[in-house]
This record gives sequence, C-alpha cells and structure tokens, in this order.
Amino acid sequence: MFVSNPSASFNLTSIEKKLAAIETTSSASSYTVKPTNRVTKVNNETELDAHLKSERAGFNDDQFEYLTQQSLTQADTDYWEEIFDDSLKRRRNLINCLLADDLRPRSISSYDTASSTKTVQILNDSTTSPPPSDFKSGWISQSNQSSVFTDLTSVEQQYAQTLIRYNSTRTSDGTGDGDQLIVQYKQIAKNFETQGVADMWHAAEWMSEVLDYDYDKKDLFQAQRAIVLCARDYLERSFRQALEITYNDIDLYGCLLSFITSNEKISGLQSVDDRLVDGVSAWPLIFYALRAGDNDLALRIIQKANLPHVRTLLENYLSKDQTVVANISTTSNKTSNIQNIEYSLVGNPYKRAVICILDRTNLVDAHEDVLLCIEDFLWIKLAQIQIINETAFQDRTHVQLTIPRLQRWILRDLGEEYFKAYEQPFRYARVLLLCGAFESACEFLFKLPSTKVHSVHLAIYFNEKYLLGLTSSVDECMIMIAGSSQQNKTSTVLNLPKLIESYLREKLIHDQRRYWELINYAYALIKIEHLEAGTEFRRLLIDLTTNLDDLHIVYGKWAIVTNGDDGDENKTVKLERGLLHRLFSHLDDSDIDDILIQLAESIEEHHRSHLIVASALYELAHEYEPSIRLASEYMTQIILDRLLIPSSTSTPLPFVYEFAQRLQILSNTEIVEEKQHYFLLLDTYAFVDYYLRTGQQQRAFIVLKQLKLFPYGKDYDEDEQVRQLLTSNKWLQHLFPHLCIAALRTHLAVIQQESHSSLSEEERNQYEFYRRTASMDLTHLAEFAHMQSQLFTRTQLRSIDRLCEQANQYYDEEMSFH
Repeated sequence: MFVSNPSASFNLTSIEKKLAAIETTSSASSYTVKPTNRVTKVNNETELDAHLKSERAGFNDDQFEYLTQQSLTQADTDYWEEIFDDSLKRRRNLINCLLADDLRPRSISSYDTASSTKTVQILNDSTTSPPPSDFKSGWISQSNQSSVFTDLTSVEQQYAQTLIRYNSTRTSDGTGDGDQLIVQYKQIAKNFETQGVADMWHAAEWMSEVLDYDYDKKDLFQAQRAIVLCARDYLERSFRQALEITYNDIDLYGCLLSFITSNEKISGLQSVDDRLVDGVSAWPLIFYALRAGDNDLALRIIQKANLPHVRTLLENYLSKDQTVVANISTTSNKTSNIQNIEYSLVGNPYKRAVICILDRTNLVDAHEDVLLCIEDFLWIKLAQIQIINETAFQDRTHVQLTIPRLQRWILRDLGEEYFKAYEQPFRYARVLLLCGAFESACEFLFKLPSTKVHSVHLAIYFNEKYLLGLTSSVDECMIMIAGSSQQNKTSTVLNLPKLIESYLREKLIHDQRRYWELINYAYALIKIEHLEAGTEFRRLLIDLTTNLDDLHIVYGKWAIVTNGDDGDENKTVKLERGLLHRLFSHLDDSDIDDILIQLAESIEEHHRSHLIVASALYELAHEYEPSIRLASEYMTQIILDRLLIPSSTSTPLPFVYEFAQRLQILSNTEIVEEKQHYFLLLDTYAFVDYYLRTGQQQRAFIVLKQLKLFPYGKDYDEDEQVRQLLTSNKWLQHLFPHLCIAALRTHLAVIQQESHSSLSEEERNQYEFYRRTASMDLTHLAEFAHMQSQLFTRTQLRSIDRLCEQANQYYDEEMSFH
C-alpha cells in the first residue's frame, strides 16, 4: 500500500548505505555465530556404531571429569546446608521449649494448663525465638550482664563467718567433710537470698551424694553411673513431690491420671491409634511413670495396655545383660527399624519419647513436644545414658550418649546465651550441677560480680567433698580440659587457688580488719588432694601478706618488756601472738614454728624481694641464724643501692633496728659472731648515709674511724684482723670495694676542708683528733686496697690511684704555701 502512495516511496540508496554499515560493524565484531551441528541421520546399526565411535574420539575427558566433580560438590553442599538448617530449627524449638518454665517444680503449677498455654504461646511467637547459633559460648560484655543483687555485703559476711566456724571445728578435732558447711550455706541462702540460690545449694548437696554410689573420677563408668543415678533421683523425687502436693491422691497412679487429664497440652497430643488405659492414652502414663522413677508402675501400665514389645524393651532396659531385642537397632542413633505399630515413632510424641528412652535411640532428639520444663529435658537425656552394662559402655563401636557428651552439649553447643544464663545464673548453675559439671558451675558463677561469693563457697564445699578436678598449677587457666590421652580428655579441672585468690584480692586484701577472714579462706586450700598439705595455704598467705604491718597482724611479733626498775639490764622479749596462732590454737608452739619456718623458706626461695619478711618469720620461729643472715643480705642490698644508684632513696625498715635491739638482749652464745657482723652492717649504713648527705662529710669521717673496718697503720695484726673479717662475712666482701672508694673520698674531702661548724663540741674534738692523720690514713688505706686487688675491678683500682694523686697534689700545694 505504501507503493501506491508517492509521498511514501522507498529511498533505496539510503537503505543500501545502512545495510552496508551494519555489515561492516558485524564483520569488525569478535562475536561469531557458530553453525548448528545437526545430529547425523543413521540408517542402520553399523552407521550408528561408526557415528558413536567418531563422537567418542572427539570427546574431552577432562571436561567431563570437571563437570562430574562440580555436580558432586554442589550436591554435597546442598545436602549439608539442608542438614544445618534442620539442626538450627531443632535447636530453636528445643530452647524455646526449655525456657518456657523454671527448672524447680516447687508445685505442680509448672506442669498445669496455664503453663502449657504459656509454652505454646512462646513456641508460636516468632519474636521470642533466639538468634541462630554461632556455635560459640563464652564471656559476654559487662553491659549485657544483669545485676542480680545490689549489695552482697551481709551475705559475704555470713559466708565468711560460716567458714571460720567450720575451720575451727576442723582444726580442733582434725576432721571435716563439708557436711557442716552445706547445712549452714543452705541456711544463709534461705535467710538472706532468693529461692533460686536455695535451690542451687539443695542441688549441690544432693549431687554430693554421688559418693554413696561409689563415685570415682578416674573410673569413667563408675563416675557416669553415680552422676546419672544421683541426678535422676533428684529429678524424679522432685516430680513425685510436686504431684503429691498438688493432687493429694493416695497413690502415684491416681496423681498421674489427674495430672494428665487436667493438662490440655498432654491431652491434645493423644493420637487415634493410642491404646487407652482408664480413658487416658497409655503413652503419657508410661512416660510420667518412668519420669517419677516408678518402673513397676510403668510395667503395670504396659501390661494393662497390652504392649508386649514395649514390655520387652523395658525389661531389656533394666537388665544387666541388655541383649538386643529382635528388630530393634540399639547400635546407632538412627530411628529403630521396627515394623510393628507399637514401635513406630510417628503419632503420639509421648510414644516416641518412651521408645527412644528405652531403646536409647535418637540421642540428638530433644523431644520438645513433650517438654513442660527444662527438668524433663535433663531427665530424658540422663535416662538415655548407659549405667548398667559396663561392657556396652566400653564398646566404642556404638554411638551412645555419655555424661561428658551431655556436658559438652549443654556448655558448648547450646551455651550460656541460649539458657539465658546471665538472667537466671542460679538456674543455669543448677543445670550444670545435675550434669556433674561441678567445675563449670563454679567457673560460671565466678564470671558475675554478684555471684562470685556463691562460686567461691560452692568450690570450697565440693573440694571438701573431693569432688572437684583441680589444676596442677596456680599459673594455669581458671578452667581447662585435663588429660593427655584421648580417653582422658573428658576430665574438666578448676584452678581453685586462683579462684579463691582472685576473690580475696577483690574483697579482703585492702582491709586489715578482714585479715582473720582472709587467713581462714587461705586455710580452705589446706585440703587439696594432689598437693602436699599446706602448700597452697602457705603460698596464698605469702602472696597476700607481704609487708611488715600485715606480718605483725597475721603472724605476731616480738616485743621488748622491762621487768622492774632495773632498766636495760632486766629487759626481756615477749611474743605477741597473731591470727595464725589463733587459727592453729590446737597445735603446739613447736608445730606453729614449723609452719613459720616453711613460710620463711618459701619466701626466701621464691620471693627474694621480701627477704626482710622471711627474716622476721625466722625470728618468730626462734631461728636466729637464718634471720640474721637474711637481715644482713637485706642491709647489704640497701647499702649497695645507695652507693651505686645516685637517685636511690632506699632506707632500712624500722624492723632492722628493732631486730638489733632484741639481739642485744638475747644471751645466745651460738650467734655472737653473726650478731657482731650484723651490727657492723648497721654502722656501715650510718657511714654511707652521712657520706651521701650534703655537708655531712665530717660526721661520715668520724663514723668511719670508729668503725675500724679498715686498717690505718702498718701493724700486721690489724691487717690480718681485717682480712679475717672480710673472709668470714660475704656481705662485707660485696661491699668492701665500694666502701673503700667511699672512705678514700671521705678522707680526701676532710683533707681539703677544715670547716666543722655543724659539729657538737665532743664531735669537734673527735674530728680534730682523727683529722691529724687523715693524709697518712688515706695512703695506708690505698695500699691495703691494692693488697686486696682480687676484690676490685680495674676501674676501681684506677679510681683509687686518682684519689691518691689528688691527695698528694693537695698536700704538696699545702706544703709549698707554708
């Protein structure tokens, strides 16, 4: 129709130009259209074989292998992502259900209809779902920790007084197993704390009864058996008591019927295929009969419901032989392959829970549909743990739930955040206690400032019962996994000394009025199983009492007492006893002296910066020779610091002079020489102190001449006496080169100046008398120093020569002037 219209005729020239441009652009492009390879048509089998042979010849094997591997990798990734997503859903459902109610069934209200309604609401509320797991559990920021209590001062005092009374009982009769402690701790919790604290102490006392079940930490099976039996007894008794208090029925069966019929959640789970007993589904009746610990009742219900295969399962569950029932797979955590409808895991969730418990299958199934509180979860998992057949426990070819695996599941996989541990710390601690994780419970409570006091005393109690695994060194982590072999890496150990020391440093170390409490807490470490008795007790005492004020309060002190009016001639020393004597009042003085000696030896070996404390302890123990030795070493270090470090302001503690006064009173003939050397060191310090003070060279010179430490004449006997003194006293050997140079400089200063206006008349007369021979004494002192050249360095000897040259030069100038 366009051709018929002249105005719309085609411009062929323009169209040809555009087509040419398009063709040019297409030829310049790198894109090429590949021809389609059509399948060759074959007419017979021979042509087909020839065609396939040619195709195989041109096929790329590497490309095919790559595509195959890529497909397998993608399939594997998709599979594990699906498994991971399913695991997260299970864990979210589990935690939502566990946190629906409190663990403590003080009444059956936690199992009633309102509770189940609350549980259903929480499960259906997406806003309450916890975040996805990051598979980590650990410390949380301080801002996220809720403050449970505002002031624990009164509680801390009550705990401390309880420990003090317990220590006094233990030291007086030599016994103590922690039973008295737990009674008082429970009373403190009842009077001063919340019900959650009281429940935690009740669980701690109950779990300490594992010792009645032949608990042995080194025997994994016996330890597991004791923990499971004790924890299940606690959980089952609490459930029975809750039923009896609420329903007041004559027997347990009547309570169970009332409980199940009044709970809408349980009734709503009934399936059309369920066997009925007295109008109620048999499966919740069986489950809660087992939950209450009444296996006979559960067996009667099974018989009444005509479930022979379940009866076989229960009998096998309770049998020591535990033979494998036909068609029942007890060797893995997969669903039992049972055709009988009684064993089908579909339908009523209570049927699934009962079969999984008795068959010990589906170990990772939390059975959240039947959980009314966290106690139910704990009981189900504990009921699936092997405690009867040790042979089956030792068979590592079968996947089975153990106490260490349950602990790891709660501590590591579920973690603190999922249990809202920092909102309800005592509930979480009780969960750990019921799983036998005593060390982890103590360590967790110590993380929160408001619960540290409970952590410390919980650890002390379990240590008294020998139920704690302890680290071998105080330098290790607060809590760790111990053992070198793969089998023994399930043992958790706690650093009890570090835990107690941290608490003491925070609460008591800054208040001397609390030292009585402090040494009682330290004494709690006297009963550490793997260490020599008293090792950690002594170490903690040393670490927390390192100055003389502490020493006098804790260990006592010697006081000088004057008898009558005879003055100095009738003075004696008397021991003022300290808190340590009060703690060990049942011991003889000689036994307490042994403790003091051990403390002093530890300080001397490991705490060289507190030698004066060790010296004081030796003196308190009547060991004067090592006391003088350490005091002399202390004084030597003070003198060296003053001489070698210009900025040093070290001064002796008053103890060294008080000690000297007491030594003068003592008439012990065995330490006469040591006493004289010690007095000489004190006089030497007096010289050094004057020597280093500005304008006190005259007094330093007088003290130096009175010391008679150096020979100033040509008398051979005097030189020999000084040599013997230096040989017998190693402290003077260390000091002699430095003192000799200081003495030469003092002589030179005296030679070069005459002013002595600051001296008293008596001192002035002494000074003038000594000054007459100062030049000659300087020369003799220098000669004696060269005779003892082995004690000096080359630099020191050159310094002595320069001092002599200065003295000679001044003497020559003085002579020429006159």
